[in-house]
Amino acid sequence: MTVIQITHLSYTYPNQAQEIFTDLSLSLDSSWKLALIGRNGRGKTTFLRLLAGQLGKQAAVRSDLTFAYYPCFLPKEEPAYFSLQDMDGFELWRLEKEMNRLNLSPDLLYQPFGQLSGGEQSKLLLALAFSQDGVFPLLDEPTNHLDSASRKEVAEYLKRSKSGYIVVSHDRQFLEEVSDHVLALENGEIHLYRDDFDGYQQTKDRRDQTSLDLDRKLRREIKSLENSQKQLAANAQKAESKIHAKGKIKPDHKAELRDKGFLSKRAAKVMKRSKNVARRQAKEEAAKQGLLSNIEETPALDLNFKPDYHQTLFTGRGLSLEVAGRTLFEGLNLEIANRGIVALTGPNGSGKTSFLSWLLGKDKLTCQGDWQLQSGLKISYLPQDLSLYRGDLASFAKEYCLDYENLLNQLKKLGLEREAFKQKIEEMSQGQKKRVALAKSLTEEANLYLWDEPANYLDLFNQDQLIALLKKEQPAMLLIDHDQAFINAVAQEHVCL
Repeated sequence: MTVIQITHLSYTYPNQAQEIFTDLSLSLDSSWKLALIGRNGRGKTTFLRLLAGQLGKQAAVRSDLTFAYYPCFLPKEEPAYFSLQDMDGFELWRLEKEMNRLNLSPDLLYQPFGQLSGGEQSKLLLALAFSQDGVFPLLDEPTNHLDSASRKEVAEYLKRSKSGYIVVSHDRQFLEEVSDHVLALENGEIHLYRDDFDGYQQTKDRRDQTSLDLDRKLRREIKSLENSQKQLAANAQKAESKIHAKGKIKPDHKAELRDKGFLSKRAAKVMKRSKNVARRQAKEEAAKQGLLSNIEETPALDLNFKPDYHQTLFTGRGLSLEVAGRTLFEGLNLEIANRGIVALTGPNGSGKTSFLSWLLGKDKLTCQGDWQLQSGLKISYLPQDLSLYRGDLASFAKEYCLDYENLLNQLKKLGLEREAFKQKIEEMSQGQKKRVALAKSLTEEANLYLWDEPANYLDLFNQDQLIALLKKEQPAMLLIDHDQAFINAVAQEHVCL
């Protein structure tokens, strides 16, 4: 067991005003299988990179461990084996051993890295992280782009691991399987839970519900104090106004006027008492405001969905898809109605994304079989490749004919950080880019949605927002995703290639 000691860590990125971490102190045990969770932009990747020394040496981080950050970079033009020759401590037999544990052929080491599928690349880099002797793995989104079978393989691999690690993921099911401790970045605070992800979620739900109940009670009390202050002010004003009252004086007030200063003294007394009470109540209100919990909010999203008058938008029977003479799949039967979500699933490389490209008429693909796609449909496409979008947000909105104010509003609801609004899209993080792509699809008017891995790079809060929206709207959608929990929550039909 080795301790990772962090003492008074503060960090701010160059050219940014807001600190990512402020005076952070905690102790972590190297034997833990620690899930690091939190909203996009809260510093999860930054935390891992600080530990790995990728952002400069940090005096606040003390440990005898050598950290290995996943994913590391390998050139795509040459085989991984040649790229790894210069890596300190690289031993081929160790890497091959870990690759075999992940059901990955060592022969892939001798193919250009860029020619491997996304799943093969991910598993090779994961094997590399665990093959280095005496290192502590820092795993940043190891399940991205992995199909369901590969995710299960990686989960089993991590569960069998004798060493500890820190893992960042937004896949609930995966985190439940691979973690025994949780470090949560929540609203500028850090909470360490000595429990697995499922236990953390139950504890957090109970804590949030208690906080919500307390908040409701405090808000009622604050409202009551505000009303009381208004009433006191009204009473004081009423007393003061009697001095200037015109007209006939009521008989019961004649005695009071024998002392000409009576009304003025009485009004002054009432006003003084009102001000004293108001000051006490203001202090009490401020104290109650300070007790209000800082609970993570996830506002409801909007979808510009316009159901088409056709009951069925697409019908396909016995479909097969070919690219460059290679058959990707065959025998596909698929129907998309004008409402309802169909999930298209299958292993990496089975042709799911290519099928969306064919529907959009983008790639030189050959589709055989009987099919009909209604003409004139407005189709909104959420791509897997986020490098397609570039430029600042205003230019982006203009290029895609989006209502700029609506786009910004969707991004605010998705929790995009204020400073990111000034960045070019190509300079954003993957999570930020994903929220821009998603906001585009939510904003543009559509009869049919083609979404390719919408849950990828989104934090659990954003996923919950999407689930609530899709359950409510039930839009016409063909959905590709490898997050089984997300699919089960929103899809009415599953079609497997």
